[in-house]
Amino acid sequence: MSKRPSIIGGLNLQGTPSSQGVAGSVPEPPDAPKAPAQRARPEVVHTSLYLPREVHRRLREIAFARDVKVHDVIMEGIDAALLKHGHPSVEALKAGRRQKT
Repeated sequence: MSKRPSIIGGLNLQGTPSSQGVAGSVPEPPDAPKAPAQRARPEVVHTSLYLPREVHRRLREIAFARDVKVHDVIMEGIDAALLKHGHPSVEALKAGRRQKT
């Protein structure tokens, strides 16, 4: 396991030069969050779902039986909801976004 960076290593105390650009300054950890402009897939939005445990278990069962990921099963449900409410499918929306760029 690698050593955690010091919490005081990046402090800029009054009267001392900034540690930016100084040799030996603590580099940013590799797992530090990236700025929004640096995201690899800016067209994708991350979201979270809070599911009852039994619902999650059943989604996993469905995904396992079909040899797909739970994400794929959830996306099918999202697609059905979009179509039910008169919106284009997920694939149509994705294709439309590609054509605009």
